[in-house]
Amino acid sequence: MIGVGLMGRRHAENLVRHVSEARLLGVTDADESARERVAKDLGTTACASVDALLHRTDVRAVIVASPKRFHEEHAVAAAKAGKDVFLEKPIAMSLESADRVIAAARDARIRLQVGFQRRYDPAYAEARKLVSSGALGRPLFYRGINRDLLAPVGPPGSMDANDILTESAIHDLDGARWMMADEVVGVRATLAIVGDRATSPASDLAMVELTFARGAVAHIEAMWGARYAYDIRSEILCENGAVIVGGFAQTMLTVVRAGERRDDLYPGFLERYADAYVVELRDFVGGIVDRRPPAVTGEDGRRALSIALAAERAAATAQAMAPE
Repeated sequence: MIGVGLMGRRHAENLVRHVSEARLLGVTDADESARERVAKDLGTTACASVDALLHRTDVRAVIVASPKRFHEEHAVAAAKAGKDVFLEKPIAMSLESADRVIAAARDARIRLQVGFQRRYDPAYAEARKLVSSGALGRPLFYRGINRDLLAPVGPPGSMDANDILTESAIHDLDGARWMMADEVVGVRATLAIVGDRATSPASDLAMVELTFARGAVAHIEAMWGARYAYDIRSEILCENGAVIVGGFAQTMLTVVRAGERRDDLYPGFLERYADAYVVELRDFVGGIVDRRPPAVTGEDGRRALSIALAAERAAATAQAMAPE
């Protein structure tokens, strides 16, 4: 395990507790206290560096959950060491960097899987199965809502301007492409700060419109600091019906307030996708054993990133952009 922050620790816990085919042999993190604590809690070894971990001959695969600015470095190093790689999203910071990750995996003939856990969520998986069956006709419109309970806090400009796109909206950018089974050819976007400008390190709201090659469209909203809950919803409108993941009953009025508990909403992504994260890692480990292609490839990761970066350009220019 490379990186044992919030997401890395959850992956490590899932490996130890829920993936019987795997053993967690070591963890590493730039924060010595973090790696020592996680190693102690999970009964594994704390490695002093990424190199120390990758030089272990008993390690067959690694999970890269370090900050995104290190994704290329860590994934390429792991590939060159002959380790299969599970790489958290985004695949990299730029398309050139993503291409180097994909090339390293190809040259080393290792498995590269990118972490888009929604594809493993039971509700989303069933929705995709239904849409792709054609039972409801051709998909026409995808709508995604991705609202985080809390917003990051810091000096203005202290985070990357595209963070909300590459860290949050990217789940729906990948999800829309996967659900519609089509490629994005046009992107429009708006980035805004709707929270406290004095304490917002970057845009906390993204609205993205996608146009697909076969004519379908999508609208995606990502927001930090909704305050009432972690709220994830998706709708796929087809020719002869609609598929809805999440949402509320069709009442006349629904009001959700900050601090109020609702049984149909979650406090955060770890709770909402608890099962999906386990299934995702089981699939990664099973793929290592069976030597089958990953369900979520490096190319999937690159395409999602290309849409996110196109959205950044579209927001900056107020013009439609095409993913590269």
